[in-house]
Amino acid sequence: MINLYLGTINRSGGSLFCRLLDGHPDIASYPKEVAFPNNEDIAPNMEVITGFPRYIPHYSKTKFEDIFKLANIPKTKIYPIFKWGKERSDPIGVRKNYLEKEFYGKVKTDFDYDNFIELFQQYCTKVETYKDIWNARHKSYFKAWENNRYSGSMKYVVWHDSGGLYILNHKKFFKEFNESYWIYSLRNAYGYIASEKTRLARRHYGSRRFPKIKMPNYLVKKFTRYDLNAHINSWLAAFTRVVLFQDEYGVNERFLVYSYENLLVNTERVMQGICEKTNLTYNECLLTPTLAGNPWGGSSHQGKQSGINPRLAKYFKEVLTEEEISQIDKVCLPLVKFLRESKSPLLDLTKIDKRYLYDYNFQKRYFYDEVKTAMYSFIVNCQRRRYLIKSPDFNSVFAYVYSIVIRIIHLPRLLKQKYLPGVGKQNYT
Repeated sequence: MINLYLGTINRSGGSLFCRLLDGHPDIASYPKEVAFPNNEDIAPNMEVITGFPRYIPHYSKTKFEDIFKLANIPKTKIYPIFKWGKERSDPIGVRKNYLEKEFYGKVKTDFDYDNFIELFQQYCTKVETYKDIWNARHKSYFKAWENNRYSGSMKYVVWHDSGGLYILNHKKFFKEFNESYWIYSLRNAYGYIASEKTRLARRHYGSRRFPKIKMPNYLVKKFTRYDLNAHINSWLAAFTRVVLFQDEYGVNERFLVYSYENLLVNTERVMQGICEKTNLTYNECLLTPTLAGNPWGGSSHQGKQSGINPRLAKYFKEVLTEEEISQIDKVCLPLVKFLRESKSPLLDLTKIDKRYLYDYNFQKRYFYDEVKTAMYSFIVNCQRRRYLIKSPDFNSVFAYVYSIVIRIIHLPRLLKQKYLPGVGKQNYT
């Protein structure tokens, strides 16, 4: 079983890639994000945000191991919370008539959680390595989801973790998952920051993910209570780390990097490039995003989409001000320009002059120091949580009133969730 692991940062467009692979006859594509376990030994009180250290555990047959913890599986079923402001993502991603990433459709489906746990325990009786445990997770998951209906031949399994770039013992992935590939979706600075600004603006206005009336981009543009420099630095630090990965593990050998914007406008070329490197048989279905075989309506950010929308590559102009774009250009322009001019299906970032990178020498020095890497990655990303304190103004008053209206509009959805299984989506940001 070949793992196609999208270990990225958040807002990188990795969901689209998984949805493009969804219908391939040889691929099982998870309907939600999946992550290796968090390493809580380094700092157990860390908040779990992007940059929190993931790790690939060591498995030993000679001592007792909690296989559920190793596979990052909740041993008992976690039920959804139907309370405003307390809603969260589903750890399994599938339940009665509910799919985590199906934001706009109504898919009839179900997941047998008890069977999932039973199968996983059964498969783990014969495991020899951690990779065997992880693959047992895959097999039991898709068998429990409507008895392998969405698994294909399962020659490949694709899964996305938007906090995966900062795995501490990354070398273990390439050593233990020796037939698999780590894929990175690289979004340019404008798109990344525009997407993050949109998410934060929704929290500010109380809009959440599924308002009856889509929050206008004009309101996002007016939102200024976030730390733009912190988001710029976060993007630059991630870019540097991707370059270090290519330095260490080769250019597009088993660590593959593609441009998210290029995928939007040159989908066929990018998918053909991925297929060539991974020995995956190319299929026309790779050009159409689906979820459980159904047309995917797009992410929760942009409203309902049909297929792939190339215009999303430039939507940042609708939510970023000219001043914000200018500030991004001051430090990111050489890197953004490189991405814009790179038309090849896969990217070679080692060609970039290192002086344009944010902290290349610093990150390189601690590339294999797990503790210092963990602290650095957490600090550089937690800065994005800064909220700029300002005196209340008209926008603040408007946001308060807007949030009350949105909450009232959402009451029918909350009632549907509680009394009609699978009707009404979990709404969190």
